[in-house]
Amino acid sequence: MSGPSTAMMMMQSPHRDVLDATPDTDDSKAKLVEELLSRGRAAVGAKSWMDAKLLYEKALTVINDDANRKAILNSNLSLVEKNMGNFEAARKAADNATKEDPTYVKGWWRLGQALCSLHRPKEALEALNKAKFLEPTNKALIKEAEKVQKQVDEEVALMEVDGGEDEATPVSKSSTAATTTTTRTNASNTPTNTKTNTTTKSTGSSSTPSSSSETNKMDVDGDDEDTSLFTKSEPVRGYKVVNGKKTSYFHNELDEKAKALIGDIAPKKLDNPSAATTNASAAKQGTSAWNQAGTWEEKDVSQWAKDTLTKAILRTTFTLPASSPTPNALVTVQKVKSLDGHASVAVVRGKTRFIYEYSCQLEWQLEQNDGDLECKGSLAIPDIDGTIGLGEGYEIHEFAIDTVNDNAVKPVIDRFVHRGGFHEALNESIDDWVRLFRKEFGPKDS
Repeated sequence: MSGPSTAMMMMQSPHRDVLDATPDTDDSKAKLVEELLSRGRAAVGAKSWMDAKLLYEKALTVINDDANRKAILNSNLSLVEKNMGNFEAARKAADNATKEDPTYVKGWWRLGQALCSLHRPKEALEALNKAKFLEPTNKALIKEAEKVQKQVDEEVALMEVDGGEDEATPVSKSSTAATTTTTRTNASNTPTNTKTNTTTKSTGSSSTPSSSSETNKMDVDGDDEDTSLFTKSEPVRGYKVVNGKKTSYFHNELDEKAKALIGDIAPKKLDNPSAATTNASAAKQGTSAWNQAGTWEEKDVSQWAKDTLTKAILRTTFTLPASSPTPNALVTVQKVKSLDGHASVAVVRGKTRFIYEYSCQLEWQLEQNDGDLECKGSLAIPDIDGTIGLGEGYEIHEFAIDTVNDNAVKPVIDRFVHRGGFHEALNESIDDWVRLFRKEFGPKDS
């Protein structure tokens, strides 16, 4: 049984208002893209993968020639496709991200993850190594690359033992048995053919083959309820649970009170999308100007977010270790030159979602107490947003040394300010701010 079509999903989506919008000016297109991105991040946080897919795909059809933004959208779409089990689609989206912006680390990361899901570890390792070249101190990236390297090594060992058979299959070894299984999957992630070769040594004992799942874990809000009621393929096909019973994604039950609150939710044509996006009264209320169906309410908290994120960044410091060429030198943030973006809290069908997207430019300083060393510079963090999980880290761009009284310390600056130490301290400060955001505006304990 095939899953619901994209057209049917769009008809049933709570985001029908933006998915049907057809802006005709550059300004209205830009505002629609921002709205689509905002809702897409909330959908990812809620693990509403189909909604996120529709929103990101719509944004890609609307956006103008902005390579970096297209790279981000394709990277996000790759994440969504992977979680839906569409691994080839995830690979294509990630590949598009790397083509749009070859310096976008997350694009290479997503490509590596998609290739792993397709059981292509050698290619996955190549993609992850390109990401490591761009950001060599990213701990999560290093761990991912090491895991894939182990798969490649196991594959090589298997080739040596089996003379090249089952080339793409990882092997699990034990002292009592060795079992190799190759499974081909179709687009719906359903096994279509299985070939098993088993060789058992006589030891008087038996062993059970084990399997492992390589799944990227994002730090997103939303629970994994109802997993015991579904098979692996059913969430992809669009099932859900209503009143304890499994039913279609399209099933919807509203009591009379809910119907009265929601009102008329029939699709409406947007004759002037530009005007809708610039609805001043909606902006003052802190709600989404696009929301016509009443299924999405959004409160703007951009000023609070900007103030608290600025303070978190300004508090960031790092002291170089005693073993470094400049022991106990201190790196500090002297000034946040710019912090542009927005933040909001959305309530989607009773659940709270945290949406934020900021880019930052700051000035840093490295100095020793004795005054013998003083260096100043600047850097940019272009992507501080909800698609980046806690612990994944934030990319540094436009790193520059503006003044330095000793050129010999430039390698030290690159090691401890640009690629490690201070960079990691910035990551921790931003992650702490994300936790504060969720605590401040999340549901309060009764």
